[in-house]
Amino acid sequence: MDFIKAKNLFQDKIDINLYVPLFEKIEIDLLYSINQKEKLILVYGEAGNGKSFLLNKIFNSIKDKDKNFDISFISNPFIEDKKLNELLTKEIDKHNVLFVDEAQILPQERIEQLRILSDRNFSIILATHEEEAKQLFTKKHFSTRMNNVINLKPLPLDKIELFISSKLVQNDLFNINSLFNKKNYKLIYKITQGNLRETNKLLYKTFDVLDYFYKKSPNKIKNKLDNKYIEIAYMDLKGVNA
Repeated sequence: MDFIKAKNLFQDKIDINLYVPLFEKIEIDLLYSINQKEKLILVYGEAGNGKSFLLNKIFNSIKDKDKNFDISFISNPFIEDKKLNELLTKEIDKHNVLFVDEAQILPQERIEQLRILSDRNFSIILATHEEEAKQLFTKKHFSTRMNNVINLKPLPLDKIELFISSKLVQNDLFNINSLFNKKNYKLIYKITQGNLRETNKLLYKTFDVLDYFYKKSPNKIKNKLDNKYIEIAYMDLKGVNA
Protein backbone atom coordinates (compact mmCIF):
# COMPACT_ATOMS: atom_id res chain seq x y z
CA MET A 1 0.00 0.00 0.00
CA ASP A 2 1.26 3.44 -0.91
CA PHE A 3 1.09 5.14 2.47
CA ILE A 4 3.67 7.73 1.42
CA LYS A 5 1.41 8.93 -1.39
CA ALA A 6 -1.47 9.10 1.09
CA LYS A 7 0.72 10.97 3.56
CA ASN A 8 1.63 13.62 1.00
CA LEU A 9 -2.04 14.35 0.35
CA PHE A 10 -2.31 15.71 3.90
CA GLN A 11 0.59 18.14 3.90
CA ASP A 12 -0.26 21.40 5.61
CA LYS A 13 -0.30 23.53 2.47
CA ILE A 14 -2.86 25.01 0.11
CA ASP A 15 -3.28 22.95 -3.05
CA ILE A 16 -6.51 23.68 -4.91
CA ASN A 17 -6.15 20.38 -6.77
CA LEU A 18 -6.79 18.65 -3.45
CA TYR A 19 -9.83 20.77 -2.61
CA VAL A 20 -12.81 18.92 -1.12
CA PRO A 21 -16.18 20.75 -1.24
CA LEU A 22 -16.91 21.13 2.46
CA PHE A 23 -18.46 24.62 2.46
CA GLU A 24 -20.89 24.48 -0.47
CA LYS A 25 -23.46 26.88 1.02
CA ILE A 26 -20.78 29.36 2.08
CA GLU A 27 -19.16 29.21 -1.37
CA ILE A 28 -22.50 30.03 -3.01
CA ASP A 29 -23.08 32.83 -0.49
CA LEU A 30 -19.64 34.36 -1.13
CA LEU A 31 -19.98 34.18 -4.91
CA TYR A 32 -23.40 35.84 -4.68
CA SER A 33 -21.96 38.66 -2.53
CA ILE A 34 -19.16 39.22 -5.04
CA ASN A 35 -21.53 39.24 -8.00
CA GLN A 36 -23.72 41.73 -6.15
CA LYS A 37 -20.65 43.96 -5.72
CA GLU A 38 -21.03 44.09 -1.96
CA LYS A 39 -18.44 46.34 -0.32
CA LEU A 40 -17.03 44.44 2.64
CA ILE A 41 -17.24 40.72 3.30
CA LEU A 42 -15.71 39.21 6.42
CA VAL A 43 -14.82 35.53 6.82
CA TYR A 44 -13.61 34.64 10.31
CA GLY A 45 -12.96 31.63 12.50
CA GLU A 46 -10.36 29.77 14.50
CA ALA A 47 -6.95 29.11 12.96
CA GLY A 48 -7.03 25.97 10.81
CA ASN A 49 -10.76 26.02 10.04
CA GLY A 50 -10.21 26.38 6.29
CA LYS A 51 -10.41 30.14 5.68
CA SER A 52 -7.35 30.28 3.41
CA PHE A 53 -8.46 27.23 1.44
CA LEU A 54 -11.93 28.68 0.96
CA LEU A 55 -10.65 32.06 -0.23
CA ASN A 56 -8.19 30.44 -2.63
CA LYS A 57 -10.94 28.22 -4.02
CA ILE A 58 -13.28 31.17 -4.68
CA PHE A 59 -10.46 33.28 -6.12
CA ASN A 60 -9.33 30.53 -8.51
CA SER A 61 -12.89 29.80 -9.59
CA ILE A 62 -13.47 33.36 -10.82
CA LYS A 63 -10.09 34.88 -11.68
CA ASP A 64 -10.04 33.67 -15.31
CA LYS A 65 -13.78 33.70 -15.91
CA ASP A 66 -15.19 37.08 -15.00
CA LYS A 67 -13.80 39.79 -17.27
CA ASN A 68 -16.06 42.42 -15.69
CA PHE A 69 -13.92 42.47 -12.54
CA ASP A 70 -10.28 43.14 -11.73
CA ILE A 71 -9.45 40.39 -9.23
CA SER A 72 -6.49 40.40 -6.80
CA PHE A 73 -5.37 38.19 -3.93
CA ILE A 74 -3.18 39.15 -0.97
CA SER A 75 -2.16 36.00 0.89
CA ASN A 76 0.05 37.76 3.46
CA PRO A 77 -0.46 41.52 3.95
CA PHE A 78 2.89 41.91 5.71
CA ILE A 79 4.96 40.31 2.94
CA GLU A 80 2.83 41.76 0.14
CA ASP A 81 2.46 45.27 1.54
CA LYS A 82 3.91 46.85 -1.62
CA LYS A 83 1.35 45.04 -3.78
CA LEU A 84 -1.43 46.10 -1.42
CA ASN A 85 -0.27 49.71 -1.54
CA GLU A 86 -0.35 49.64 -5.35
CA LEU A 87 -3.94 48.41 -5.24
CA LEU A 88 -4.87 51.15 -2.79
CA THR A 89 -3.59 53.86 -5.13
CA LYS A 90 -4.45 52.43 -8.56
CA GLU A 91 -6.69 54.07 -11.12
CA ILE A 92 -10.06 52.32 -11.15
CA ASP A 93 -11.81 51.75 -14.48
CA LYS A 94 -14.05 48.83 -13.48
CA HIS A 95 -15.19 46.96 -10.40
CA ASN A 96 -12.39 45.38 -8.34
CA VAL A 97 -12.51 42.31 -6.15
CA LEU A 98 -9.78 42.08 -3.51
CA PHE A 99 -9.19 38.99 -1.36
CA VAL A 100 -7.09 39.62 1.76
CA ASP A 101 -6.08 36.56 3.75
CA GLU A 102 -4.52 36.74 7.23
CA ALA A 103 -6.15 40.14 7.71
CA GLN A 104 -5.43 39.99 11.43
CA ILE A 105 -1.84 41.14 10.72
CA LEU A 106 -2.97 44.31 8.95
CA PRO A 107 -1.91 47.49 10.80
CA GLN A 108 -4.72 49.81 11.82
CA GLU A 109 -3.74 52.30 9.13
CA ARG A 110 -4.20 49.68 6.38
CA ILE A 111 -7.55 48.59 7.81
CA GLU A 112 -8.76 52.18 7.65
CA GLN A 113 -7.51 52.50 4.07
CA LEU A 114 -9.40 49.34 3.11
CA ARG A 115 -12.54 50.71 4.73
CA ILE A 116 -12.26 53.84 2.59
CA LEU A 117 -11.36 51.76 -0.48
CA SER A 118 -14.59 49.79 -0.14
CA ASP A 119 -16.42 52.96 -1.19
CA ARG A 120 -14.41 53.20 -4.43
CA ASN A 121 -15.94 50.44 -6.56
CA PHE A 122 -14.25 47.65 -4.61
CA SER A 123 -15.51 44.42 -3.08
CA ILE A 124 -13.10 43.43 -0.32
CA ILE A 125 -13.12 39.95 1.21
CA LEU A 126 -11.21 39.78 4.49
CA ALA A 127 -10.29 36.52 6.22
CA THR A 128 -9.22 36.83 9.83
CA HIS A 129 -9.05 35.04 13.15
CA GLU A 130 -12.02 35.09 15.47
CA GLU A 131 -10.64 37.44 18.14
CA GLU A 132 -9.55 40.05 15.59
CA ALA A 133 -12.95 39.83 13.91
CA LYS A 134 -14.64 40.70 17.21
CA GLN A 135 -12.49 43.81 17.44
CA LEU A 136 -13.67 44.90 13.99
CA PHE A 137 -17.28 44.40 15.05
CA THR A 138 -16.81 47.00 17.78
CA LYS A 139 -15.72 49.67 15.29
CA LYS A 140 -19.01 51.17 14.15
CA HIS A 141 -17.59 52.97 11.11
CA PHE A 142 -16.22 49.62 9.89
CA SER A 143 -18.92 47.18 10.94
CA THR A 144 -21.73 49.20 9.36
CA ARG A 145 -20.07 48.74 5.97
CA MET A 146 -19.95 44.93 6.27
CA ASN A 147 -22.48 43.43 3.88
CA ASN A 148 -21.75 39.82 4.73
CA VAL A 149 -20.17 38.26 7.83
CA ILE A 150 -19.37 34.55 7.72
CA ASN A 151 -18.28 32.53 10.74
CA LEU A 152 -16.34 29.48 9.55
CA LYS A 153 -16.81 26.94 12.32
CA PRO A 154 -15.09 23.58 12.92
CA LEU A 155 -16.49 20.84 10.72
CA PRO A 156 -18.84 18.13 11.99
CA LEU A 157 -17.82 14.47 12.02
CA ASP A 158 -19.44 13.59 8.68
CA LYS A 159 -17.56 16.41 6.92
CA ILE A 160 -14.23 15.28 8.37
CA GLU A 161 -14.99 11.78 7.12
CA LEU A 162 -15.78 13.24 3.67
CA PHE A 163 -12.58 15.29 3.74
CA ILE A 164 -10.36 12.24 4.38
CA SER A 165 -12.20 9.80 2.16
CA SER A 166 -12.49 12.18 -0.81
CA LYS A 167 -8.77 12.93 -0.84
CA LEU A 168 -7.92 9.24 -0.89
CA VAL A 169 -10.51 8.23 -3.49
CA GLN A 170 -9.75 11.16 -5.81
CA ASN A 171 -6.16 9.97 -5.88
CA ASP A 172 -6.99 6.31 -6.55
CA LEU A 173 -6.05 5.13 -3.07
CA PHE A 174 -9.16 2.98 -2.77
CA ASN A 175 -7.41 0.22 -0.82
CA ILE A 176 -6.21 2.68 1.83
CA ASN A 177 -9.60 4.38 2.01
CA SER A 178 -11.24 1.01 2.64
CA LEU A 179 -9.11 0.55 5.77
CA PHE A 180 -10.96 3.34 7.59
CA ASN A 181 -14.01 2.58 9.73
CA LYS A 182 -16.37 4.56 11.94
CA LYS A 183 -14.20 4.01 15.03
CA ASN A 184 -11.23 5.53 13.22
CA TYR A 185 -13.18 8.60 12.15
CA LYS A 186 -14.62 9.09 15.63
CA LEU A 187 -11.13 8.98 17.16
CA ILE A 188 -9.77 11.39 14.55
CA TYR A 189 -12.64 13.76 15.25
CA LYS A 190 -12.17 13.47 19.01
CA ILE A 191 -8.52 14.48 18.62
CA THR A 192 -8.94 17.24 16.03
CA GLN A 193 -12.36 18.62 17.03
CA GLY A 194 -13.21 19.22 13.36
CA ASN A 195 -10.23 21.50 12.71
CA LEU A 196 -8.88 20.94 9.17
CA ARG A 197 -5.29 21.88 9.97
CA GLU A 198 -5.19 19.51 12.93
CA THR A 199 -6.81 16.79 10.79
CA ASN A 200 -4.14 17.22 8.12
CA LYS A 201 -1.36 17.03 10.71
CA LEU A 202 -2.81 13.92 12.33
CA LEU A 203 -3.39 12.09 9.03
CA TYR A 204 0.07 13.06 7.75
CA LYS A 205 1.66 11.52 10.85
CA THR A 206 -0.70 8.52 10.86
CA PHE A 207 0.29 7.52 7.33
CA ASP A 208 3.93 7.93 8.31
CA VAL A 209 3.35 5.50 11.19
CA LEU A 210 1.44 3.10 8.95
CA ASP A 211 4.22 3.08 6.37
CA TYR A 212 6.72 2.14 9.07
CA PHE A 213 4.66 -0.75 10.46
CA TYR A 214 3.52 -1.93 7.02
CA LYS A 215 7.11 -2.38 5.89
CA LYS A 216 7.78 -4.50 8.97
CA SER A 217 4.59 -6.61 8.92
CA PRO A 218 2.38 -6.09 5.84
CA ASN A 219 -0.20 -8.67 6.92
CA LYS A 220 -1.05 -6.73 10.09
CA ILE A 221 -2.42 -3.83 8.06
CA LYS A 222 -4.50 -5.55 5.45
CA ASN A 223 -8.25 -5.22 5.94
CA LYS A 224 -8.78 -2.61 8.62
CA LEU A 225 -7.08 0.22 10.47
CA ASP A 226 -6.54 -0.31 14.18
CA ASN A 227 -6.98 2.83 16.26
CA LYS A 228 -3.60 2.17 17.87
CA TYR A 229 -1.83 3.59 14.80
CA ILE A 230 -3.77 6.84 15.10
CA GLU A 231 -3.00 6.94 18.82
CA ILE A 232 0.73 6.42 18.14
CA ALA A 233 0.63 9.24 15.59
CA TYR A 234 -1.13 11.53 18.07
CA MET A 235 1.37 10.74 20.84
CA ASP A 236 4.24 11.41 18.45
CA LEU A 237 2.73 14.78 17.48
CA LYS A 238 2.35 15.71 21.13
CA GLY A 239 5.83 14.46 22.03
CA VAL A 240 4.46 11.88 24.45
CA ASN A 241 6.70 8.94 25.29
CA ALA A 242 4.70 5.73 24.91
